[in-house]
Amino acid sequence: MSKIKLGLITDVVPLGEIAEGWDYYEIPSALHCVPLESEANWVTRLGAYRARGVPVLVASHYIHEFGTAASGPSYDREQQVFWAQRSFRRLNEVGVKVVGVYGGFFRCPDGYGRSKAVDDAVSFCNIIADEAERYGMQIALEPMAEPDTLFPTYKEGLAFAKATGRRSVRVMADLNYFLKINQSLEDIREDPSCCLHVHMAGEGHGDSAQPNIGPRTEAFKKLFSVLRDIDYSGTVSAACAWVSSTGSKEVDYKYETAVTLKYMRDLAE
Repeated sequence: MSKIKLGLITDVVPLGEIAEGWDYYEIPSALHCVPLESEANWVTRLGAYRARGVPVLVASHYIHEFGTAASGPSYDREQQVFWAQRSFRRLNEVGVKVVGVYGGFFRCPDGYGRSKAVDDAVSFCNIIADEAERYGMQIALEPMAEPDTLFPTYKEGLAFAKATGRRSVRVMADLNYFLKINQSLEDIREDPSCCLHVHMAGEGHGDSAQPNIGPRTEAFKKLFSVLRDIDYSGTVSAACAWVSSTGSKEVDYKYETAVTLKYMRDLAE
């Protein structure tokens, strides 16, 4: 039986409409755990997650809007300290163990200077690592295959994570971004202990519908083969824009999440 845990990101799927059987949920922290929201709002959201009885092991998104950035002219250390302290405390309350952070937050605009952007990025990582280590959590940086970011590729993300010198800062592998620029999934083997989390999606709106839509069968087989070979026992999330596979106008999330879970479980097994 596979040791891999299967989950889904709850960004657009109402909690009450998720099929039973998922091993965990991935909370979009900058959407469902916004530090600027009141404690009353957070307590209500926390109660909704707890009522489902499904572990919330992973977080994604992290910062969003309000000018937040991990590097560049909009990097604001005071803002990030506040954001991290509230975010990680709340994520700990819901049970998160791995906090995903988009590589898209780490940019170097023209004229800014790469060395300065890297300094910003390391400062940002120290802030979030301090909070992660306070709660026994880990950070998974997500390379996003965008050339104007500080680490577009998985290998570059791995090197950057190690360069921070923080034990809690590692990387995640998102299949979409491997395929986007033809990265080899073999790169995950370079340091298996540094791969904390995996995202997968199928082909659809923006090439990111649920995994069983226009299935990337060969790519999925290769991905799970690599994960098996490195003895991966972590989390794999459906990170996708959900679409209807039945021809109906509205997405039946209960049905779609059940079909998707079976598809992913068959692959993992």
